Amino acid sequence: MLGVFIAVIMIGYAFMSNSSPYVTIEEAKKLKGNNLHLAGDLVDGSFEHIPSKKVMTFFLKDMESNIIRVIYTGEQPANISKVSKVVAVGVMRKDHFLAHKLLIKCPSKYESEKKEPSTASSGTNGVKNG
Repeated sequence: MLGVFIAVIMIGYAFMSNSSPYVTIEEAKKLKGNNLHLAGDLVDGSFEHIPSKKVMTFFLKDMESNIIRVIYTGEQPANISKVSKVVAVGVMRKDHFLAHKLLIKCPSKYESEKKEPSTASSGTNGVKNG
């Protein structure tokens, strides 16, 4: 019985220590931890890449319209220039968010859903071209 109890406690501790909360910029400023998930929109025109140092910087606008500079070190995601939504995983510093991981969605995956032609147009008999 004691062994099961200890196992449950250890699993709970492991889960809590590895959990990664999604936070706003204001929440990130108050929280400690190096695995915070900061979600938001990539601010147009703010993306900079320094390939020789494998560093990218951009500004991120969260759902409360707060904006912060994000610094990411690592390989540049292939489609970063085509995305608008980003989740930066990392730690808050005084005036910026230091990310060790970026989570992005491929926008082309969802473009076909937006561009599908209506089947109500005359002369198509419900057949979609292309």
